Amino acid sequence: MKSKFGMRNKFFSIGMIVFLILFIVACSRGSGYSISGAVSGAIADGITITLTGAATTSTKTTDTNGNYSFSDIANGSYTVTPSLTGYTFNPVSSAVVVSGANVTNTNFVATTASGTTYSISGTVTGAVQANVFIILSGSTTGMTITDANGNYIFSGLANGSYTVTPSYTGCIFTPNYNNITLIGADSPGNNFISVAVAPTTYGISGAVSGAHINGVTITLTGAATTSTTTDKNGNYSFSDLANGNYTVTPSYTGYTFTFSNMAVKVNGASVTNTNFVATASSGSTYSIFGTVTGAVQAGVLITLSGSTAGTTFTNASGNYSFSDILNGTYAVTPSLTGYTFTPSSASVTVSGTNVTATTFVAAE
Repeated sequence: MKSKFGMRNKFFSIGMIVFLILFIVACSRGSGYSISGAVSGAIADGITITLTGAATTSTKTTDTNGNYSFSDIANGSYTVTPSLTGYTFNPVSSAVVVSGANVTNTNFVATTASGTTYSISGTVTGAVQANVFIILSGSTTGMTITDANGNYIFSGLANGSYTVTPSYTGCIFTPNYNNITLIGADSPGNNFISVAVAPTTYGISGAVSGAHINGVTITLTGAATTSTTTDKNGNYSFSDLANGNYTVTPSYTGYTFTFSNMAVKVNGASVTNTNFVATASSGSTYSIFGTVTGAVQAGVLITLSGSTAGTTFTNASGNYSFSDILNGTYAVTPSLTGYTFTPSSASVTVSGTNVTATTFVAAE
């Protein structure tokens, strides 16, 4: 009897061990699955994903690519729900049944909630505050200016990515711009500090050689008007000039110059070697006048060639002139990139009087 009882206990123990192993395996298989998916559309990252059901409540947040995943999920029925202020989702939620396998592609599409808008605001301080241009780019574009206290605001903005950039002539800003992402809330405090910078200026210089070099009057007209005289070596210079079109004209009683005028364009650098050659006058000198009309008038380069040579630019009304011209035959030629002129060139004969050249008509 003891032997049979002992055998019975032995079989009972082995059976319990097998049962426990099978139970553990079954439980392990029932709790090791996952539910995953992604959010796309108006926004992907930072969305709260809530999992409910089968006595489980859990939350995850989507990554920068909109992906999320719940792991160690037991078999059962669940509901997955996305949420983020300012957005709606399609579908609103998704029912999921886990039954012996992972569940993937539980996906949602985000849309900006209709009627929900926000604002971006800030302040400019420093050297200048009022009337600073603030430029908005990104999901929506726009521009405003700061008030007397340096404040600005863009309102009525949907969720999205934006860049705000300040601009004011003669100033630089710290930071240069602000990148902003609106996600269900206003974005205040996008501030800038303005610092005044000295304007960048350039120079025009040259020399007079030939029959007379000292004390020659050099006149500058165009974007600025001023004059100077050559030194004992014939050198001259103009400083503190902004970018623009200029005409340099030498003059000295009893002398003519080649060139009689010289057109100079200052564009981000100083201009040197604007030189002239002086010749003793052999008689009276005269002027050549003219006009450009049509598609463009101002800033047309006019080139004079012949016994005396020179260049100049037309003024805002299209007028130009060359002075200190000796008797002789000359060619007057207009030019400006992107335009043609009729006629392309005009022959002018100076014979004891000032001459008005043929009017040029510009066309694109």
